[in-house]
Amino acid sequence: MNILSLAAINNSSPYCVKQRDDRPYDFYFRTDYDVDYEISIRPDDTVMPFNTYMLDITNRGHAPAPGDPKFRYTLLAIIEEFFTQNNEVLLYITETGDGRQRFRNRLFISWFNTYSQRDRFIVRVAEGKMEGQENFMAIIARRDNQRLQQVIDGFDEITAMLFDDSF
Repeated sequence: MNILSLAAINNSSPYCVKQRDDRPYDFYFRTDYDVDYEISIRPDDTVMPFNTYMLDITNRGHAPAPGDPKFRYTLLAIIEEFFTQNNEVLLYITETGDGRQRFRNRLFISWFNTYSQRDRFIVRVAEGKMEGQENFMAIIARRDNQRLQQVIDGFDEITAMLFDDSF
């Protein structure tokens, strides 16, 4: 994965995004509501079999996070820079620790649907149960990705295999 430009991210992000020198794929910011977030993008070969990167969104202090459009625009600035530098696949899996997976999935997809450049991308969403736990997964890829159909087919196959039939 190519390194993302922090300057480019901050050019379009309403929050000041920072990163540590030793963790160039981890981005940090604090919201107006004093919620500290970490957005990580890391290679992942545990779910998808080709160049896929996991998008991880962490509320570092587990503080209540009110609706904040600046958070959405900051996240989208990071995603945009990822796709500016890389024509790969981004995988998002909702956190399952508190039973709010469906809400997080809807929120993430609605944020992406408000993105002005959304027509450049394809978003594929899957939902189902794994070992009785409700899960949601999504992939995002640029429409000009040379392996787009292979990516979609692979995602569909993997989610069909991972998710229980009983959802």
